[in-house]
Formats: sequence, structure tokens, C-alpha cells
Amino acid sequence: MKHQPPIWADRFLEWYCNPLLLEDIQGDLHELYNEHANHKGVFLANIIFCWHVIRSFRLSTISIDNNKNSKFMMTKNNLKVAFRVLGRNKLNTFLNLSGLAIGITCFLLLGFFVKQELSYDQFHSKKDRIYRAWVKEVYGEDKVFFNSVTPFIFKPVLEENFEEFEHVVQINRINLLMGEVNNRFNENAAAISPEFFEVFDFTIVRGNKEKPLEDKSQVILSESMAQKYFGLDDPIGKVLPIQIGEEFRDFTVAAIIADMPQESSIQFDIALSGLINVELFGQNQMDAWFSVTPETYVLVREQNTIASVEAALPEVIMSYLKEEVDDGVYNIGFQPLTDIHLNPEIPAGIAPVGNPTYVYILAAIGLVVLVVALINYTTLSIGQSIKRSKEVGVRKVMGAAKNSLVNQYLTESLIISALAVIIGLVLTYALLPFFNKLTGADVIWQFEFWHILVYLSLIAFVGLASGFYPALILSRLNTITSLKGNEKVKRNSFLRNSMVIFQFVVTVFLISSTLIMSRQLNYMQTKDVGYNYEATVAVPLYADPNARRISELISTAMEKGTMLKSKLETYSSITDVSMGSHVFGSQGWGQVGYTADDGTFRQLRFVAVDDNYLNTFKIPLIEGRNFEKNSDADKRQAMILNKAAVDYLGIENPVGNRLPGSKFGDHIIIGVTENFNYSSLHTEVEPLVITQNIEPLYAAISDHNFNDSPVPKLIFRYKGASLANVKGVLEKEWKATFPEEELNFSFVEDNMQAMYESEIQMNRLVLVSTGLAIIIASLGLLGLTILVSNSRIKEIGIRKIVGASLISLFGTLAKGFIPQLVAGIVLSIPITYWLMSTWLSDFAFRIEIGIGTFLISGILSIVIALFVISYHTLKAAMVNPVETLRVE
Repeated sequence: MKHQPPIWADRFLEWYCNPLLLEDIQGDLHELYNEHANHKGVFLANIIFCWHVIRSFRLSTISIDNNKNSKFMMTKNNLKVAFRVLGRNKLNTFLNLSGLAIGITCFLLLGFFVKQELSYDQFHSKKDRIYRAWVKEVYGEDKVFFNSVTPFIFKPVLEENFEEFEHVVQINRINLLMGEVNNRFNENAAAISPEFFEVFDFTIVRGNKEKPLEDKSQVILSESMAQKYFGLDDPIGKVLPIQIGEEFRDFTVAAIIADMPQESSIQFDIALSGLINVELFGQNQMDAWFSVTPETYVLVREQNTIASVEAALPEVIMSYLKEEVDDGVYNIGFQPLTDIHLNPEIPAGIAPVGNPTYVYILAAIGLVVLVVALINYTTLSIGQSIKRSKEVGVRKVMGAAKNSLVNQYLTESLIISALAVIIGLVLTYALLPFFNKLTGADVIWQFEFWHILVYLSLIAFVGLASGFYPALILSRLNTITSLKGNEKVKRNSFLRNSMVIFQFVVTVFLISSTLIMSRQLNYMQTKDVGYNYEATVAVPLYADPNARRISELISTAMEKGTMLKSKLETYSSITDVSMGSHVFGSQGWGQVGYTADDGTFRQLRFVAVDDNYLNTFKIPLIEGRNFEKNSDADKRQAMILNKAAVDYLGIENPVGNRLPGSKFGDHIIIGVTENFNYSSLHTEVEPLVITQNIEPLYAAISDHNFNDSPVPKLIFRYKGASLANVKGVLEKEWKATFPEEELNFSFVEDNMQAMYESEIQMNRLVLVSTGLAIIIASLGLLGLTILVSNSRIKEIGIRKIVGASLISLFGTLAKGFIPQLVAGIVLSIPITYWLMSTWLSDFAFRIEIGIGTFLISGILSIVIALFVISYHTLKAAMVNPVETLRVE
């Protein structure tokens, strides 16, 4: 019986085998195959046949196509010549590699940063169907409440009314005291819906993977948090005490999750079941429509869209709220999960929102620096072309076609590109920790196999983009004049001059931008903000666990703080001890809103303090007096306004007067402060009320909002020899006063710095990019100098013979670069002014971009350019004219 061998093996044989040998080899193998199939079985025969096909793959049997062989030999020769040229011109090779490698390193570092910012929440498999709800209450132009945290009632309402949702889950942040006695920590935790892991792809590494929070007495820990509480022991099934209300309960560890990825908008290390929310917040909060706490996420079924839900929402809302609001007042919408991190148009929820402008700027800078590196490689290659003109002439005489010359020089370019990408990758990997430390970023290099294709594409792009033009120039050189050594590359090339001007534009722009950013940051850090926060320490206090109202949170924490305050005041190194619900450097102070007697809606910021708060921060009064120490009347009814509040409320002669409106409780205005910047310099100073008792203020308000916890902080100024000693003093007194609570503290100066962290990070990234761009541009300018000096070497020899000095020779060569440099400086000014004006518009308090910035950056660019030009022009001028004028 005749059998058919494996088709793929047979075709592989036909593909590689020499046609002259194929018939004999294939016939023998088929004969053997049928013999084996009849005696040993088809399966074994197939294996033996494949083995024989592989064994026959030898040099003697491979098909040789003369045309293919010719191309192979040509490519092999091009590679051999390319490596010889690169080895012979070591300085030129070093400059090419250095410029490209630096440009690629900058491009990769910024690229990884941008990629990380753009990849937030992309790892969830259902990301295209996950949305976060937001709520917007519109009562008029001056009364809009827009939040991405929502009421608890959203979950049951959305589940009951919309079959389009596969799941509705909520997550809210809670502060919990947990751990064994004498080893307790105050932790930020999350209360999440039991269905949470059916929506999001966070990895459960141990424990109950199906329903980890089906019981409200269970807790989930991240791997790092599990190690903190249980060390190397297996935590599954173990008990962790957590304070709920006044009592500590035992929670069972049900699951351990992997530490959450950096690129996640949702972050937590501890999670309890959302079933416990009713105990934490009360049933009234769970049923309220106008009190926001958790984030609400929905998972839309595959066959449905979010648009159909949004169309039906108004009718559903009014069925619940028709007695409380008019049509169009209460609005619910949905934001795609992947849109959360970089969309500042929707308010931040639990996680902060990034600045998309910075991401796009850094992406553009990375690309521009790479383009500058490509331009400089091109310039350097053209600069060396004169030295290779005779080689071109010889090749053409020997019959080389233009295509073969282009291929030769593109081969060299691709080799340089490949080496530069490899060096760039090594430098990127080595510099990543330094890059993170310098910029404050947290970039992680996570290699994936598809990256290989990206790097190969980068090699091809860099090699072809930077090498094609020089290859074309060299291939067009005239044969006769090349052999004589008289060939010149046109110095008035429009494309080459344009590339040089672009290089100068980028360099001057980056220098100017760095100067402007540095000036603005220095202005923000040195501006007189109206108070003194030098060596000031803030220590968060703890309120009574049963406290629910804002006034209770503040009063109970201050009662605790008074005990610690009395102990700290005994230290000579500690002065100006006080307490306040908010401290400078926080993201935003308490805000209240109320409807005035004339029907207008007004909003005020407020801070609850003790009688020494203004003294601690040296906040001056422009009218009236400060709180009196131990004055019961001041504790009950005194208020101090800032000047912005006086102007906003239109109060004439405020001292001794009241806030305008009949709904406020018993109070009196005792003083007015100058406007001090208690918030970021991004915003104008808002109206502020400073009081020891918030009850009179809360009697009139209809809503309140906090971007920072209102629980008071104890503040003091440390005058010891070293700020490092603060921790020792605090730990001793804290443990003696609050043995079961965790100590946290921060320096107000650090908090102030953190408000501008994104700007500081941006400035550092631009500064690094500027330094690299200057280095690359200098290498490119050196290449241009080489081009000009090589093309005018005989002219230099003649000038030297007739008595020209070194300075005059330098001037002769340098003046050819002046038009490009001036054009670069002039063109960069409007670009820089427009972009930096846009950036500065985000700050309410900002510097003016004066002409001085452009003068400094222009002068600096000229100095750098002249320094680079001087090296090679003077080197060329020092050559013996006999050598340059010799006729060969």
C-alpha cells in the first residue's frame, strides 16, 4: 500500500533542495517512507521521514540561486566595508554613536514615562465596559456641585432600574485603627462591594478567589500589608482586630491580593466588605441622595451601551426626587474607566487626576530630541562626505551603480542605528533609577516580547531617516572631480540649512522654557505667602470613633490634642504649639455654601482653630484683634475673616459686626487678616472664615465639602539643633499619651513643596531633556563645522600663506553659522512665548516672561555654538598649508 508522507516536510524539502538533486533525494526518501509505513506503521514512518528531511538540510544540498547569491555576497561585502569604515574613522563613529544614543535614551526615558501615564487602567480585561458614575447638581450658574464620588443609594437604584448593568460596585476610603494591643496602626482602607473582583482584574494570589468578601467579618490584604502584620506566616484564616465604632472586632483574612499595579486609578492595601458601610455611616447616609462618599462603578453588559442608560436616567431620577428638585437639577453621568487618570474636566475622586498637558508636552519633547539627534547624525555624515569623495570616485570607475552606493552607506547608517539603540537601551535601563529619583516619577520598565518589534522598527526608522540623505549626497558626487579631490558639497543647501536652524530653534526653546519654569517655581517657593511656616511640624490627631458630625470630629480631636500640647510645651526646643482643622500645604480647606437673604448662593472656606493658630504661623491682622487665650466668649462666637471674605460679602466696618444673613448662629467678627495664600498659587485667594466654633457657621449652610480631612492637626515650631530630632521627641510623648494609636507627622514646608510636585517634576524632566539636547546639538554643530572646514581646507591654506591670523580664520569660518543661529533664536521666541504663556496661565500668581529670558538663552546658545565651532575651526587652521595645497 502506498502512503503519503507529511506534506509540510515534503514541501520544506522542495524549498531548500537544489533542483538538480531534488528528484533523486525525494524519490529515495519516499521509497523509504513507504517501506517504513508498511512495516513499522504510519506514525513512526512520519517521524523517520521528517528526521531524514532535516538531516538532508546540508550545504551540499541547498538550492543556490545565482541572483540571490549575488545579493547575499553584496550584502556581506557592504557589511564588511561598513565595519572597516566605522573602525577607521573612530572619532566620527564615536560622535555619531554618542549623539544618537543620547537622543534615543532621552526618547526612551520620556517614552516610558508617557506610556505609563497613558496606560492607566488598561490592564482590566473588561475596561471597555466599565464606567464610573458622576453626579452634578445645577441650581444656577453660581451654584453647581460636581462630584465623581456619589451617594451610597446609587448602587441599589442603578441595579433595580437598569438591566443593562451586569454589576454595580462601590468603593469608598475609610480610616481604621487595626492590629493587636500595643501594636496598632492607623490605616487607610477601602470598603468594596462583594462583586468587586467580578468587575476588576486585580489578582487574588491566595485564599478565596471566588467570593473573598461574602461575609462582612472578612478582610482582604495586599501582599505587602500581609507581610507587615503577619510576617512570613500564612495569613489566610488568621484573625486581625479592627476598630469599628468603639469596639475592636476580629476580622478573618479571607484572601491576599497582589500589590496593585502602579498604573491603576484604584489603589488599596486593605479591603473590607461594603456590607459594613451601614455600621460605619448609618442608614440615613445609605439612603441620602445629597451626601457623597463612595465611587460607583458599573459594568455594562456586552450587548448593551451606556448611551441607552444615560437617555433613561432623567426619568428614573425624577421618579425618586420629584418632590425635592426640579427637572435638570440632579444629573448623573458616566465616565469611561480608562478616561479617569488624565481627564481634569471631571473632578478627582479617590485618586488624583494627572495633567494631560504635561504628558503631551513630554511626549513632544522626547520626539523632538530624537529628531534633533537624527538631524545631527545627518549633518555629521555629510561633514565626513568630502573625505570619502575619492572612495566614491573609485567605486564609480569600477562600475558601482548609484543604488549600490546608496545601499553601502545605508548599511553603515543601519549599523550605527542598531548600535545606538542597543547602547540607548542599556543606558535607559541603567539610568532609570536615577531618572526616577531626579524627577520624582515612578517609571517601571516591564519588558514584553512585542517590544522587540518596536526596537527593530526604531532601528530601521533611525537608520533610514538619518542615513538616506547623506547616502544620496555621496552617491551623486561627480566621478572625475571626486578622484581629483575637488568635489564640494554645496554650502547653500536649503535642506541642510533648514535642519541646522531647526536644531537651534529646539535648543533655544528648551533653554528658554527651562529658565521660565525655574523662575516660576522659584517664585512660588519664595513668594511671601503671608505667613511663616519655617521648621513647622504638623501631627494629625484622632477624633472619637463615635463622632459623626463635623463639629464632633473637630472638638473631640482637639480635646485629645490638648493633652499632647501640654506635654510638648515643656520642651524648650518646641514653641508656638496650636491646633487647626487644616494646615498649609493641604489640597484644599473646608468649604461651606449657603443661600443669602437676597437669594444668591455664596461659598466660603473655613478653618477651625485654637486661640494660638494665627500666632504659630505669624499671620498678621490688618484690623481688629486675635483670639484671646482661654476666653469662653471667643471659643463660642468669635470669627476672623480674611480681606477677600470682607470684600466678597460686602461688609463695611467688619470688626464688631456679623456675617450678612439671618440664618447664622450667635457670632461676632473680631478681626480681619490680610489675604494670605492658604491654598496653592494656582488659584486666587478665596474668602476665608477662621473660627474656634463652627456651629454658628453651620447653622446657615446647605452643604459642605472637604478636600482634606477636617480632623484637626497639632502644629508646633521646632527650634532644636536638627529637625531629625523631631521624631524622637514626638514618639516619646505620643506613646505616653496615645499608646494604641499610630503616630504620623510631616513638615509643613514639605507639604507646601508637594503642592507643586507636578510642576517640579515637569521642570526636572525638561531640564534633563535640555541638557541632552544641548549635548546633541553641540555634536551636530561640530558636524557642520567639519563639513564647512573640510570643504574650505584649501581656502584656509591660501589664507594662511597670505598672512591671515588664527582669529581672522576663525571669524571667516564662524560667520557662516551666524545666519542659522540668529534665525533659530528669532524663530524660537514666538514659539516659546506662546507655549510658556499657556503654561503660566494655570497659575493665578505668576511671573512675567520678559525679554531678559530670551537674551540669556540666546547668549547662552551663541556661547555654546562658538565654543563648539572654535574647536574644529582652530584645528583646521593649525594644519600646515603645504599639506592642504599639495597636488596628488
